[in-house]
Formats: sequence, structure tokens, C-alpha cells
Amino acid sequence: MAKTKILVLCTAVGYGIKATADNIAQQLSKSEEYEVRSETVEKVESGMASSAVIKIYLMLLDKISPVWGYLYSSRLVMAISLPMRKFLASFKVKNVLQILREFQPAIVISTQTVPSGIIAYLKSKGLYLGKLVIVFSDYHLHSFWLYDEADLYICNIPEQVDELKKLGVPESKIRLTGTLVAEKFFQDISKDNARDQLGLLKSMPMVLMGGAGRARASNKEVFKQLLRSSRSFQVVVICGKNEELREELSAISAPAPHPVRILGYVDNMEVLMSAADVLIYKTGGPSMAEAVIKKLPMILTDIRPGHELINLNYLVNNGIAKYARIPREAVFMAEQVLDGKTVFNHEKNYEKIVKPPGAVTLVEAIKDIIPEPEGLKIKNYQEN
Repeated sequence: MAKTKILVLCTAVGYGIKATADNIAQQLSKSEEYEVRSETVEKVESGMASSAVIKIYLMLLDKISPVWGYLYSSRLVMAISLPMRKFLASFKVKNVLQILREFQPAIVISTQTVPSGIIAYLKSKGLYLGKLVIVFSDYHLHSFWLYDEADLYICNIPEQVDELKKLGVPESKIRLTGTLVAEKFFQDISKDNARDQLGLLKSMPMVLMGGAGRARASNKEVFKQLLRSSRSFQVVVICGKNEELREELSAISAPAPHPVRILGYVDNMEVLMSAADVLIYKTGGPSMAEAVIKKLPMILTDIRPGHELINLNYLVNNGIAKYARIPREAVFMAEQVLDGKTVFNHEKNYEKIVKPPGAVTLVEAIKDIIPEPEGLKIKNYQEN
């Protein structure tokens, strides 16, 4: 029997968006029913426009984050921009449409609003007749993510389900899976085993800090405060692709009570989390769920307005993480965790964002929208 072809589309901006797409592809590829292909919009639709969009987004987030926060939450901005989404997407469809014609997917799964907009535009023009599935990875719901052309929304928290229903989305178009996390994080790795793999001390607690794929310069201040702590612990810092930060931290002399390991981009986060006693991080969809699976206490800091702040409020209000407003507070909170004065209910947190009551697997979620067994025919892909 022919396999159902699924195209997973994402953007390269944001660790959580790309990680969610990778996790989707990994889970679906295990099934013999699916043939899966993954693409990033920036790679497919490369050029000055795509590069400019990424640079503008990162500048807003890093340099003038209050502006990003306003744009993200303003009803006026939404009223103006929502009707323009598919029109703007129409300028980025050429190569995506070519992939659709070549691969002929029955389903496109999107993890970000840009690819969602591209597929929604193609569906609205009759250029793609398959199914569009939109997957969430943040801990809130935003109207910018929603399209009339979507056939299914996959939610990672129950609150998203409730909000979609209030907006009039039929229950048949909503599924709850919990946050989609890579399978390697579910592997049981003991703290001692993890530290053996990493060459870390077993006799001393470990504080892990970073910021997903793009660690921020503010991590330097937290790092310096950690080294001033009167409590002994080792520190591992993940700098991601921020090579400048890695060089700056490596140049700082660490006192004997605080052995230090400075890392760049890593692909063994499941081992690092297994070795750690506390995590100092920024908000992120999959990263937060990964830490919960590893029963790792989280302290969040340097949160920017917009999606990060809304995610933070959800995580803090539900007892999933603590929020440190300044570097010294982050260190104090880490010390409280290491001293056993602050504890987290990991089982409750697991049920909140990893596997909520009523959650189904990804395969179960998309089962009801799979088209006819032989998938879409090439004739369904229009030539103009």
C-alpha cells in the first residue's frame, strides 16, 4: 500500500519552532504508513527578503524588545496585519509550490505562521488541495497563528483547546498532544552516568545555563554572579551559536569552588539535563518540556516582551518554573534549589505540558484527516 506523504514546514528562526518540526518528522518517520520530508522556508525560499525578515525579527527581539512586545500584543496591529498575511505569503510560494508538485504530499504540517500562511494562500487559490495541519509549541494561543484553511490544530496545552473552541473552531479540527519532544529525552540516564559521559564531577552539584540555540549576552552577568556564590557547585554554560559570548566566558577565571565548562552548540542536551541539578534558561516550548521530563528545576531569566513574557506567565503561574528578574536573583534561586529549600512538583508539571489528560499521540491526532489511501494525485496540483 502506498505511504501517505507528509511535508513538514518550519522556519529557522527560533529553536522551538525547528525542534518541534524535527520531533514531528522523527515521530512520523517511525510509522511505516508515512513518507516524511522536512523543509525550512528560509532554505526553500532563500534570498534577500528572507534574510531581511530574519534580521529584522532578531533585531526587534534583541535590541528593541519593547517594540516587539507591542507588535505582538497590540489589537490594532493585529487588526491591520491579519488580513495581509496571505497576501504577503503570496510572494514566497514559488519554490514551496514546486516542492508540493514534486513530492505530492497529502498533508503539510506547519510549526510556524509563515509556512502556515504560504500553504493557506495556496489552498485558497486551489493550488494545493491537501490537508494543512498547524502545530503549536508555545504556552499560549495567538490569533496570528490561525487560518481558515487549516484542517487541524495540534495543541500542546489544554488552554489552547479551550480558546480555540471559544473562537468557534470545531472540535473535530482540534487535537491535544502535549508538547512534542524528541524521544531521546524520555531515555532514563542516571546523573552519575550523564556526568561520566560529560567528564564532570560526581561529587559536586551542577548548574546548567544557556538559551537554546542563541544564548544571550546577559548570560555573562548571570555567569559572573554564579562564580561569586559562597556555595560550591560546577557550572556548565551552553553558548549555542554565540561564539563571541563563548570566548568572553572562557576568558573569565573561575575560582576553585566553581569548576566551569563552556560549550558552544550542543546536540546532547538530554545528557546535559540528566547531569544537572538546576537549569537557568530563557523560555522555550520544547526546552521547558524537556526539562520537565528530566525532572530538572527551572529558573528563567532575561525574558523579552511578547511571546517570551506570555510563556513565562504561564510557566510561573502553573509552578513549572521560577522567574529571576536580575542575575543575582537567579543565583539565589539556584542556591535555594540546591539547598532543598525550593522544590518542584515534576509529576504535576509533566501532566500540564508533556502529557495532559486526554492527550493523544501525534499519529493518532492526524489519523482522522488522512485523505484517501492512495493520497493526492498529481492532477490535483495545478500548473498555474
